[in-house]
Amino acid sequence: MTNDEYRQLIAFLGEGFDGIGAHLTRHDHQFVALSRRLDALKADMDGQFSEVRGQIEALAGHYERLQQEYHAIVEALRRMEAAQSDDRQRRETLERRLGQVHEELAALRARVDELERRLPG
Repeated sequence: MTNDEYRQLIAFLGEGFDGIGAHLTRHDHQFVALSRRLDALKADMDGQFSEVRGQIEALAGHYERLQQEYHAIVEALRRMEAAQSDDRQRRETLERRLGQVHEELAALRARVDELERRLPG
């Protein structure tokens, strides 16, 4: 190989490597731009997931309060039903006793009427 051929080969290879280098540099820039876009997308998604997580936590808090209120209402209803049952039993007892009093009063009235008939006059 002559010096001239050697120089031509080096020039050819240099141009090829320069082209490859430029091509790789272009890809580097594209990868950097893509990486930045992915980082921005990830940050945006992280923010959105954080917001969703906050909303889920708020809903969980609301659910917890609703569950506590539900149990309080159920317990209050049980107490009211028990009180109503007690009131019904008392009312039934009073109604029976009132019936007995009416019977006793009717018997007393009958005795008074009988006594008044026996009185002279």
